[in-house]
Amino acid sequence: MDEKILTRRYAIISQMNREQLLTPEHEAKEAWVVELSHFIVEANINTWAAEGAEVEPERPGYQELEYKKGLWRLRDSYTGYFRAPGMTTVYYKDTPAWNMQYGGHGMTEGYEDRAKATFNFLKSALMKVTPELPYRGPLHHQDGDYNYDFRLLNGDIMDCLWEEKIREKGMLTFTQTGMAGIIIPRDASKKPRFPWNL
Repeated sequence: MDEKILTRRYAIISQMNREQLLTPEHEAKEAWVVELSHFIVEANINTWAAEGAEVEPERPGYQELEYKKGLWRLRDSYTGYFRAPGMTTVYYKDTPAWNMQYGGHGMTEGYEDRAKATFNFLKSALMKVTPELPYRGPLHHQDGDYNYDFRLLNGDIMDCLWEEKIREKGMLTFTQTGMAGIIIPRDASKKPRFPWNL
């Protein structure tokens, strides 16, 4: 096919994509995602990482923390200590809208006596969360002998997989994986009910 025709086709497709991106639906979604990211950051630096107060757990055997602001509410729920799987749910207009589940290996066997210091370091990393990467901590954080590394394995705030690792003096002492994404329920006619349209 002629190069001019291909170029024109790509220009038309590119223009169509730009027009699709400028729809009111897309703009509402993008604005909501930005607001979600900023809320997650604010909530994270006011809950577990900040030694926030626990609330009455909805599930027996779990510790839970909560943060509210305007139409938003975050509830973090976890159980255990050396291995502490949990779940963070963000509610928008009292409807579950975003969820993150985390868990996995936790403290490396033989390093359980380092758990308190490791978790204090983890909290310091989580206090450095940003709206650009709102899941846990920054890509890298170091304090003395401790190193924190976060890696987004796949996706973005809408649907992702991630892992985090802590090393002390180069030795892996803690690792955890997680997944996160938006929640899409259905309406009365069984059609998707996107959170930015609530």
